[in-house]
Amino acid sequence: MKVLFPHRQGSPWGLLPSGLVKRNKPLVGVTGIIGSGKTTVSKIFGELGATVFSADEAAREVTGEADVIQTIADTFGQEVLRTDGSVDRKRLADLVFSDPVKLQRLNGIIHPLVRRQMWNLVDEQQRKAGAALIIIDSPLIYETDLHTYLDFVVVVLADEEKCIQRVMKRDGLSRDEILERLSRQIPLSEKKERADFCIDNDGNEESLIDQVEEVFNKIQKKWASR
Repeated sequence: MKVLFPHRQGSPWGLLPSGLVKRNKPLVGVTGIIGSGKTTVSKIFGELGATVFSADEAAREVTGEADVIQTIADTFGQEVLRTDGSVDRKRLADLVFSDPVKLQRLNGIIHPLVRRQMWNLVDEQQRKAGAALIIIDSPLIYETDLHTYLDFVVVVLADEEKCIQRVMKRDGLSRDEILERLSRQIPLSEKKERADFCIDNDGNEESLIDQVEEVFNKIQKKWASR
């Protein structure tokens, strides 16, 4: 019989909406440092038949909700809003990533809403046939102790300098801004040591797809043998 979801009311990740639910498919975290390609890897898992939950996408979604926008404005000031009333994510990020206390306050607003979305999806997927496994795409799996709820964690490896260049090009951030964000994450070397599987994203697309397929198959075999 498969294990049940943990019942940890004191945990920062809380409970599933329905409490304990019998497991019929594994929960797999995909993580890595900023710019490592974890979202690309998660999408490949999705193409292979996994259901994918993106913590970053969920965070963007909740910051578009009217009550969340109001809470953010009340907490950080009207200057973090655009003229149309939406959150200026760049300005907000500049504000909180330079101040650990403000970052903690923002996380206190956003993270509970993201967790609720995540557990709702997990609960729904565990109750029906279909996806072979559930992917949780999140940059903070170890930092938030989410790994204690997961069956496997996949860490995406990439050269740090390449990651910095990718993010500078993709997001328009400066090197100092990226290094500041990296300083608030567990080092990649430590994540690698703690991972169940590692995927190297310093090669070409074909190599990346091959590695994801291999890990996908290994996870299915390990889960079936439990």
